[in-house]
Amino acid sequence: MDIGESSIQVKTVRQTCKGGCAILAKYFFRQLDLIDMRWFSSEIKHLPTASGPYIPGCVDIMLDYSKNGLFLRLFYPSDAKNNNNKKWIPWIPNMLYLIGMSTVLKINYYILRFVLWWYGICHIPVLYRERARVEENMKCIVLSHGLGGSRFLYSKISLDLASHGFLVACVEHRDNSACHTYYYDNEESARNNRKTAIDFRHIAFGKDHYEKRNEQVRNRSEECLKTVQFFIDLNDNKIPKNALDDLERGEFRLQDLAGKIDVDNFTLIGHSFGAATVLYTASKLPKIKQAVLLDPWMFPIKNENLHETIDIPLLFINTQTFHIDSNVKAMDRFLSKENREMYTINDTTHENQTDSVFVSRYWLDLFVKKADPHLAMEINNALILKFLHRYSNTPVETERFDRFLKENSTYFKEGLTKPWKK
Repeated sequence: MDIGESSIQVKTVRQTCKGGCAILAKYFFRQLDLIDMRWFSSEIKHLPTASGPYIPGCVDIMLDYSKNGLFLRLFYPSDAKNNNNKKWIPWIPNMLYLIGMSTVLKINYYILRFVLWWYGICHIPVLYRERARVEENMKCIVLSHGLGGSRFLYSKISLDLASHGFLVACVEHRDNSACHTYYYDNEESARNNRKTAIDFRHIAFGKDHYEKRNEQVRNRSEECLKTVQFFIDLNDNKIPKNALDDLERGEFRLQDLAGKIDVDNFTLIGHSFGAATVLYTASKLPKIKQAVLLDPWMFPIKNENLHETIDIPLLFINTQTFHIDSNVKAMDRFLSKENREMYTINDTTHENQTDSVFVSRYWLDLFVKKADPHLAMEINNALILKFLHRYSNTPVETERFDRFLKENSTYFKEGLTKPWKK
């Protein structure tokens, strides 16, 4: 747990509990706080390991000392020969993110805390701040999270792509759509780890719901465009200061990536609200050459008519239970052009494209038949890698993914996703 956050947690948690619940919760809070988020047991629980030939690394990058800066987690192929689990990091950085998740889900914080304790603290099988592999130029992917997401919610997808040679920048949005995030006001605050929090904010349904969500899309898009520019500047040897360098140490150096980035072929990936962000961003920048849309939530961009202006290849990968009629109709407008693909993975829910199914098991649509989460994720990532190989000219060896998808063809369908009927 990060130093200096306990008092914030106590204040936040007290606001969620009253009466006898507060007394019981206070006891469990004290007991569970004895468990450090960076404590490693002899048998480490972790997300599924990477599928590619390279051992993935990752690093958190925070640019500028203000809310208008940029915060992302960069996944990359490392030059390590062994995936040393002592360098793995906890899936949840600290408990403020868990408090944020409880706000998003409108579930008591202690219930989520108990679930985390019950299933065990999950780790991400990547080498944090390991030196990057820079033998050849790398393609860049910018990933936008969904409503209530974070820079770590899609770690399995990101580490898989990094293990195949991609740079994957997972933006943690600061428009109050992340479950929790933060920034530093100045260099002194960074050195002393004094964070300014940005918490999740619910937006009520109503006549101005679309306008508020659309405004968030525009703000999120700006952060995605800043990330693209970050890569362009970095490749041009304009090395920015990472505010977190004052707090963390490791072998990773941003300057090692200078001149090793393909800045003419960017890919965007987004989940749900992030997919809407991706479509809006793709209409703004010619350097974006293809996009992957995971369970897109089309409502926030329903009046943008983006299907008329976006010409790049698009890959839609949908779960079975997320999409209503209006969402399907909105997606269908994008399928009229060439280089568009859509797949539905059978017996899946909206959580299947996140890490949550590995961290805490299924919790959506409890009485619906569910696919094996490992198989569903493997299908999802195989479809992404094949798409990227085809359109971004990456040297991914797709033969085994072709075989895998053929062997498991009964578990997914190509074509327009059907609206879910309970």
